[in-house]
Amino acid sequence: METVKSKRIPISQVKVNLDLFIHIFCFISVLLIGADRWGLNIGVNLRLDQLFLIIFVILLAIKGQYRLYFNVWIVLFACSSLISAVFAFDTTRGLIFWLSVFYNIVILIFGFASYVRTYGLKKMISVLRLSFYVQFAVLLLQLLLKVAFGYELPFLPSYGSVEDVFRFQLWFYEPSYLATYLTFWFALSVFMFLIAKDKNYLKDIVVCLAMFLISTSTTGFVGIMLVFVSAYLIWFASGRITLKKILFPLAVILLFLAFVLIFPSVYELFFARLFKMSLNESSGGRVALWAETFGVFKENVLFGVGPGNYGLYLGEDAGYVPTNVTLDILATLGISGFILFYGLTLSLLVGCVKVYKKNPNADTRLLLACAYALLCFTIVLQANQGYLRLYHWMFFGLLWGGVLKYVKKKTKS
Repeated sequence: METVKSKRIPISQVKVNLDLFIHIFCFISVLLIGADRWGLNIGVNLRLDQLFLIIFVILLAIKGQYRLYFNVWIVLFACSSLISAVFAFDTTRGLIFWLSVFYNIVILIFGFASYVRTYGLKKMISVLRLSFYVQFAVLLLQLLLKVAFGYELPFLPSYGSVEDVFRFQLWFYEPSYLATYLTFWFALSVFMFLIAKDKNYLKDIVVCLAMFLISTSTTGFVGIMLVFVSAYLIWFASGRITLKKILFPLAVILLFLAFVLIFPSVYELFFARLFKMSLNESSGGRVALWAETFGVFKENVLFGVGPGNYGLYLGEDAGYVPTNVTLDILATLGISGFILFYGLTLSLLVGCVKVYKKNPNADTRLLLACAYALLCFTIVLQANQGYLRLYHWMFFGLLWGGVLKYVKKKTKS
């Protein structure tokens, strides 16, 4: 009898399949990274996207590409926030929340830094862009079902309506969360289109503007203004003055007038209020609470009241939180957490600029665009609370991986 020999799968083929799975779980993780509502609340919110992120990192580790890259700002922030947790108003809750900090560092920062260093920044941005296109398709489906048929998917409800204007947040906690996340993509796309002269990003700009409009978030409109003004000033100051640079503001004004004429209700309810109301009224009463949060910080300057302890400290429910991300950090982590968190942000921005100046090319220009996007995102984030948002830490990892990728190339050369 003839013996049947088993076929061995070549190692190269295994690697290709593993790469495919890594890309798939990276995409799913990025796609659902804002799914605040899809999770299990056990004191902290254990979310579906966190599970996919863990699988994503495990696959990177199996491939041998996951690394714990040393960064002094990250290490010091982890230590400082741990001290805040140990001496928190409620130590148990503080330590549970610190695990979220640890998770964000180990899984998000180092996970995406490892991915970018392994596959490159262009690959990461292609995954990010694809996820936004899919989100847009789902958002359109939500809009169509609600407006045309009055139907909402049970697992994907709308955010209600204001004077017959429907509001949508996709799977984010609320429309402002979606709009804040979109700010990163919008800033990246405008930078690449105007300054990097990549016309391929024009469709990203159009789709992102449509998503801002569907969300109806005032925060989103603030983000649009910030990006258009800042990107235009950078573009105008670089190189010679051209007719395009002169006409660009006119094009933006015409776009704005079209928005006012076609969507007058959205304009009046969610944009005009920025100028017709006080800052506190237009922010939904958030500004009025800033003094309270600053008072908590003054009573606990060094390490704050502990992660997740703000509401408990004030005798309120644990879900009672600050309404500004910087004051949130100051009140819960103290001045040490504030310095280290924004020190990390600034160090990444500076690192990206240095990389571009040393070796200006298409890749490093894309990294510079990501740095600009993170800066715009950070500014818009001030309209709300939440320094532990998963996509924020993903952006950290994206930039850190981009810088490391350049250092790796320079070391080998």
